[in-house]
Amino acid sequence: MKALLGDFRIRRLLLANITGSIGSGVTIIAIPWLLVQRPGGDRLYGLVTIASTIALFALMPYYGAWLDRHSRKAALLFGEAFGATTTFTMATWIALNGYAATWQLLVLYFGGMLYYTLHFPAKFAFIQQIFERRQYQQLVGLMEIQGQTASMLAGGLASMLIDRVPLHLILFADAATYVLSFFVQRTLPYQATHVAVGQLKENAWRSLGVGLNWLRQRPQFAIFILCTMAPFVAVMTGNYLFPIYVQKILQTSAVVYGRGEMVFALGAILAGFIGPRLMARYTIPTIALAMMALFIGGLILLGALPTIPTFYLALLLLGLGNAGSRVARASLLMHEVPNAIMGRVNVAFAGVDRLLRTLMQFSAIYIVARADASWAFIGLVVFVGIALIFAFRSRLAALPSEGSVLP
Repeated sequence: MKALLGDFRIRRLLLANITGSIGSGVTIIAIPWLLVQRPGGDRLYGLVTIASTIALFALMPYYGAWLDRHSRKAALLFGEAFGATTTFTMATWIALNGYAATWQLLVLYFGGMLYYTLHFPAKFAFIQQIFERRQYQQLVGLMEIQGQTASMLAGGLASMLIDRVPLHLILFADAATYVLSFFVQRTLPYQATHVAVGQLKENAWRSLGVGLNWLRQRPQFAIFILCTMAPFVAVMTGNYLFPIYVQKILQTSAVVYGRGEMVFALGAILAGFIGPRLMARYTIPTIALAMMALFIGGLILLGALPTIPTFYLALLLLGLGNAGSRVARASLLMHEVPNAIMGRVNVAFAGVDRLLRTLMQFSAIYIVARADASWAFIGLVVFVGIALIFAFRSRLAALPSEGSVLP
């Protein structure tokens, strides 16, 4: 990784990502906690999560086609500009009114979700395009370390700020991180070599069909990738459950919630360090399956032993398992998918991810309303367990092939 850090593009990309991730991370942690404090807030939080998932699911085909027909750098910059504008506007409104209305919290949460939707597919395709194939595994690990370090810092800041600092001041600071990230990424050298003449005239759905057709020719590969996404789907569902679990099951404060986010990030940072090293010794399917098994262990702890120490231990395992399977999956995709269609292939997977999230979130809301969050985590054990079985059965299709990508 020392050689990678010697590249000025990597240093600038890391600086931009860590600032933007800290800002957006504080908002994503703070808003759910503030929502569940209000009467009926846990239900509203669940509903806006589902509504945003459905809206972003409808947006995905158009964004994926656009991403493969235009500059990935422009997409990254647009995401930062969107995050800064939305956050600054809401911060100003809240500061002038002296109070954050529930609808403003919902808008902020939806804006944060949309930022992530715009940012990550663009960053993934951008990195694959400007760096060499031999650097992919270390790059994925390094970006995971950076992203999760930002999440850990965001969790720590959120736990200190939520009950002590006015929300509008937190939001103004978050908007500033987006602005800084925008100007740092603007200095990165880039040329949109993936854009073909005539591709610009393609219909969005027809363009997406190119990515789907590529996957249709590799059904077992597609199944493996989809199954290894199960921990991430569970984490997104868990983001709804965690503040409810801390408040109503553990009956403790925002400090425990924020520290839990930090412990989760610590596990993910560990995965970023060891993931590339493990992939140098073992196959990608082996690493992905092992990480999914660790993730299931964390879910079992949450459902079976609701105490603060086991909460922290469970989140450490969840962070390690989710990030470890994600590092393996991202490395495999970078090696196997041609960059010219990476946006559309990524968006096809993201569409299924959004659909699964919606179903799981509906289920989580139903279970929390009739039982408690512990039972919802047991339901996630079943979900990820089934995915683990299918991933094991399709693992041979996930062995990287030589020369399958034109870097």
